[in-house]
Amino acid sequence: MSRTRAHARTARVRPSRLRLTAALAVTLAATTAATVAGPGVASAAPTVVAQEAAAGATLPELSSGAVVGGVGTTGFLTVRASVATWTRYDGTSVDLSVDGARYSGADQSDVVVVSKGTRHTLHDMAGGGDPVVIDSPPYTLNAVNGSTLVMVDEATGTLHLVSRTPDGRTVDRKVTGLPAGKIWNTAGTVPGTVAVQVAEAGTSAYRLAVIDVATAATTRTYDLGGYAYRTQVTPDHVAWQAYGSTTKVVDRRTGASETVPGWATLAFGGDWLAVEDSTRLTFRSRKDGHTVEPFRFANQVTPGPDGTLLVRGGTAADGWGVFRVALGTDGEPKVTMVADVPDGQELTLRSLSVPNGTGTFRWDISDEEATVSFELTHIATGLTTTIHNEYQPFVTWDGRLRSKYFSAYNGTYTWKMRASSEGADFGPAVVRTGTLTVARPTERRDFNDNGAADALVRDGSGRLFAYETRELEGLRTPPDCHETSCSSIGEPTPELLGTGGWNTYTLLASPGNLAGGAADDIVGRDRDGVLWLYQSEKQKLLPRTKVGGGWQIYNKIVGGSDLNGDGRGDLLATDTTGVLWLYTSTGDAKAPFKARKKIGSGWGQYNLLTAPGNIAGATGGDLLARDKDGVLWLYLGKGDGTFTARRQIGGGWQKYTQIIPAGKNYWHPVTDILAVGPSGSALYTGTGSTTRPFEPAYTLPVRTDSTTYKTFF
Repeated sequence: MSRTRAHARTARVRPSRLRLTAALAVTLAATTAATVAGPGVASAAPTVVAQEAAAGATLPELSSGAVVGGVGTTGFLTVRASVATWTRYDGTSVDLSVDGARYSGADQSDVVVVSKGTRHTLHDMAGGGDPVVIDSPPYTLNAVNGSTLVMVDEATGTLHLVSRTPDGRTVDRKVTGLPAGKIWNTAGTVPGTVAVQVAEAGTSAYRLAVIDVATAATTRTYDLGGYAYRTQVTPDHVAWQAYGSTTKVVDRRTGASETVPGWATLAFGGDWLAVEDSTRLTFRSRKDGHTVEPFRFANQVTPGPDGTLLVRGGTAADGWGVFRVALGTDGEPKVTMVADVPDGQELTLRSLSVPNGTGTFRWDISDEEATVSFELTHIATGLTTTIHNEYQPFVTWDGRLRSKYFSAYNGTYTWKMRASSEGADFGPAVVRTGTLTVARPTERRDFNDNGAADALVRDGSGRLFAYETRELEGLRTPPDCHETSCSSIGEPTPELLGTGGWNTYTLLASPGNLAGGAADDIVGRDRDGVLWLYQSEKQKLLPRTKVGGGWQIYNKIVGGSDLNGDGRGDLLATDTTGVLWLYTSTGDAKAPFKARKKIGSGWGQYNLLTAPGNIAGATGGDLLARDKDGVLWLYLGKGDGTFTARRQIGGGWQKYTQIIPAGKNYWHPVTDILAVGPSGSALYTGTGSTTRPFEPAYTLPVRTDSTTYKTFF
């Protein structure tokens, strides 16, 4: 049934806003309000509470953009942009708007605070009387509890309770017993109790501190784990909504806890939970588990006094509006419409275009300012990423997963679109789902099938990891940053390829795709001189196969360059007499190398070799060699297994223990290199020039004297 027809059926007649406001003004003027008695004590409670609109009167009308900011016994506060309105349950309303002001409703109270700068005006919407003005210190208002302002001194990071005494003095009390750390948001509570979320100093943990307003002392703290998106404190319970759309409820007396799916709000004395899941709002009894679902949708749930709730949403009978929910005489939730939203309309998705892989999602939706997000989940690993629009009817997925530096795996993804609106569209969020497939071409040195080059790292315990080189590059200090701690990302997220036993190898190399498999391969020489081959398959390595013995004659083994132009990587090795040998690949896992070919002698002068591929724009794979004085030399590959005469790059390279390729250069068709050592590491981006092959280095906080980064190859 439409809203218009429903209203006609009940024959409601709406008085004008001027008449309603004038009538309320007369009522307030005739009411004697008690002065605020002291810290944490609210104005006088109302003598009569009107729960429903008077007979014969129509419901007040609200805009769909009006958001509930507080709920009391006589009415509720809504705010839209600079307009603040107190709507009473008897159908009357008061405009509290002041130019340039901010508005706050006290938790489960009829007190509304209008703030401009450090001047805060408290209105008792139930008791009436003159407003109470508090000129506070230069603190930040965090919440209102009764007639007490909950404020943060940003200069000292302390929490304060500020109120006014009957004789007009401002009382400022610093809260004691808080955990050390940064104060974040406050929880929804009852009058007389304040709760704040605190990020513990030096950790990523958060705690919820419960504070007694009368004493300004912390009475108890709760470990939230990570950041809680919403928190709620009732006389008997504490609840918080964590990442992953679950809610934890803890009994304040016994400590017993339960975790429920969805974002849940305690209601009706804690005997029920109002659980939000996508566009649904379900009331679930905590006594016997039965559920009631009276709303078509709900997009805001606010606790009120005595366990009641105020819900912004819609029902099949009444359409869009604001509803008060309380327990009826039968013990079941009873829904009463307390305000109409005549301009509410459902958010409508007219069209949607989804790429098959990375790319741009486009849509046409009824509200141009709707918030749209896409959650993408890699089915094989369960890893997710979420992308959002910014006031545009499209959003582009750049193919990153977990962080902006980690490339998404190839494979099938599920996607979930969610569009919601804070504007004129009042209805449920629009949700769509589907699948897409990422299929990138094979990239050199990609060991986890995400289309990006990896650095292979053996740690101190003998485990083997693949680090995306872009993630390591993301650790670099931005050029305009002068702080030692401001790197672009936190810790990288490597792929574990081998759980242990890699310390058995005295030499390791990644020569490329030797055996014609799905990705590049790895070779390792053990202490007995036997060379072993590991073929790579997506996020794992296949069991090793034996290449052959006698490799103890070599003191250096390097791979990665295609030296003979057949499209496969080859292997170079120097023996103890200083002779350089070339092993070209066959593409056959059973016999991966052809007979060795002598390149030349005199290579004993070098203590480090690396074959990163094309680093100077020539035709073949190149070779870098560092001599005993720390000078780095470049040998350009001719494409036939031989090299041109060496060219000096520069000195100072003795501080590095390994040099490896770092993937394709963004600007030039060459390879960047990563140089690592015990005192730090650096990224050298290629220029494509044979005379100046690298740009100045970017410093990276990666040290090979740690157990994390023991050996790079």
